Amino acid sequence: MAKRPAHSPDTARKIWLAGIGAYGRAFSEAQDRVAKLSGDSARVFEDLVAKGEAIEKTVEERGRKVAAKLAPGAHTLDDRIRKMRERIGLGEDQASLADEVADLRARVAALEAKLKGLSGAPATPKRKTVRKKKA
Repeated sequence: MAKRPAHSPDTARKIWLAGIGAYGRAFSEAQDRVAKLSGDSARVFEDLVAKGEAIEKTVEERGRKVAAKLAPGAHTLDDRIRKMRERIGLGEDQASLADEVADLRARVAALEAKLKGLSGAPATPKRKTVRKKKA
């Protein structure tokens, strides 16, 4: 069997110093990277803002295209309400509608009066109360 060389205290100290040197080197490299990132952070932020603006522009353009396909010619809520009123026959003048409602109310009142006259009794009959006899 081969003999192992004896380790001297000097060898142990060198191993210790090599470990400290490795730690120091890693620490220095990390500091350099942090400094570089700090300097680049403004540039990275501006790049992200530029990309965000490009995406926002694309989304707005697509949104306008979709809106144009879904509701051509009716871009505002008022336009859509006006068109819906026309479709269901409510596009007439409000004054004529008020006149029509007043006329209908007058006709209903006249019919109620005729019905009362024909029956000779009030429109709503009174209830008779029934008394129980005491035993």
